[in-house]
Amino acid sequence: MAAGTFGLAAVALLATVGAAHTASSSPTAAPQVAARGPDAARQLEQLMRAGELGSWSVTYAFTRTLADGRVLRQPEQEARDPSIHVLRSGSVMTVDRGAHSYDCNLTGTRFACTESAAGTALPPSEVLRVAVSVGAYDVTDVSPINIAGAPARCFRVLATGHGQLPDLGLETDMCFSAAGVPLLQRVVRASGDIDERVARSVVTPVTARTIEATVEGLDPNRAPRQQ
Repeated sequence: MAAGTFGLAAVALLATVGAAHTASSSPTAAPQVAARGPDAARQLEQLMRAGELGSWSVTYAFTRTLADGRVLRQPEQEARDPSIHVLRSGSVMTVDRGAHSYDCNLTGTRFACTESAAGTALPPSEVLRVAVSVGAYDVTDVSPINIAGAPARCFRVLATGHGQLPDLGLETDMCFSAAGVPLLQRVVRASGDIDERVARSVVTPVTARTIEATVEGLDPNRAPRQQ
């Protein structure tokens, strides 16, 4: 799952009613649901927006548990400041810079990038706001936990049966630092697959130049090269 890939097309998918499905067990212990909070959706949106406007770099352990029991693992790195957002997962990377979005693939020791025809995506906080406002998802407070040595505020986003978004699935657990840095995301899908990523290390703040310097094949003074 590429975090932050929500778009207008995804919002339109809310009109599609999702099939009922029972959530499978997570590869790690999921947070426990606490009492429902009437302000949970608003607080989650605020934390997500703070992270979208923040300056940070996080290394994650990503796990995909398939419905047949197979488990796939790989590291992920996500970094952003107000001018650039980078998500790298294995040999694939996406870069959002200003009004442009790039899809990149590792070729040898460098990333070759092409500009995405889809353009930049909507901020996840805005998509969540719409999803909740149209009644497709409910948000519940979840007991806080510690992740990567930091206290994390956690929420559960649950489909109500009135449409689904691919990136939220049937059920999504999200945990954030006090500054809105995403520390955990666990998505249960209608297929029975479960995607989970957990922060292993967090660096904050970071600069755009620092982010670009960690991305192989990118010139800090210009957008990704196109081919």
